[in-house]
Amino acid sequence: MAKIGRNQPCPCGSGRKYKRCCWDRDRAAYVPTAPAVSPHGYRWAETDLDRLSNSVVRLIDEGRLDDADAVCEQLRTRYPEVHDWLMRKAMVCEARGETELAIEYYERTIAWMDAHPEDFDPESRDPFREDIERLRGSLGRAC
Repeated sequence: MAKIGRNQPCPCGSGRKYKRCCWDRDRAAYVPTAPAVSPHGYRWAETDLDRLSNSVVRLIDEGRLDDADAVCEQLRTRYPEVHDWLMRKAMVCEARGETELAIEYYERTIAWMDAHPEDFDPESRDPFREDIERLRGSLGRAC
């Protein structure tokens, strides 16, 4: 992947230079490399994809939803071959209270998994289905 130069047009499409637009936000969303450790003590190298995806959760927890949304866009553009940006975008929408949009992104996550059955066990879709049902239930109570 090519690195974005500070003086290049911002990839967000604003028409401004990257250094005058999203550069500070992207730097704030950067998570330094650290070895990951499983609950069983195994270590593995955390990839850029892992760091970006996990940083969305951290940013949501910190209430930095615009920054989390920007990282979702980075995931979408840097790693279009994986579904992480869809499920993380659903989480951002849910945190914003955009329930119908969150449902849509969870459904798109499942559709992605269905389109790539060799990469996912059938039960891996269950948490997203549960999220959809929970959110639909909250829509019913809001009426």
